[in-house]
Amino acid sequence: MNKQDKHAHVETLQSLQKNINTLSKAKENNPSLEKTIETLRNSQDKLYAALSYHGVSAEKVHKVIIENSDQAIVKEIMRLQGTKNTINRHLAESNLTPEKRQSLETRLTRATQRHTAKWDEVIGSPDKDRIINKIEQAQIKQLQKEDRERDKSREHEGRSR
Repeated sequence: MNKQDKHAHVETLQSLQKNINTLSKAKENNPSLEKTIETLRNSQDKLYAALSYHGVSAEKVHKVIIENSDQAIVKEIMRLQGTKNTINRHLAESNLTPEKRQSLETRLTRATQRHTAKWDEVIGSPDKDRIINKIEQAQIKQLQKEDRERDKSREHEGRSR
């Protein structure tokens, strides 16, 4: 089993776990979901067995799943923040029609609600400290990138004068 196959198995395990969690919550209203959950758990067991057979420990799998989950949350929060920032920049333009302004304000409201909901998810997580730390690191990295881009554009403007 090559590294790509192992990675695919880990991603499948992560996906199965998400499905199990979702269905476990939903089964309270629909008892017939129990068979689907059992099938997913059996699939997980088979994937864990295959990975174990090829020397991948459950701890390694769990670590990769957690890292992938954290990365997805950080990416989503950063994307939503970027969306809000872009909309705010457009709203700052003085030549907007009332319709365009209203459309942007509506988009901003929706983006803000999604951003807040994602943060609520982070804050409600038992791993919130680790995730918040990763978000802070991503924000610092983003700010450093923006600073470098600003510096490059200033240098370019200085040379063209």
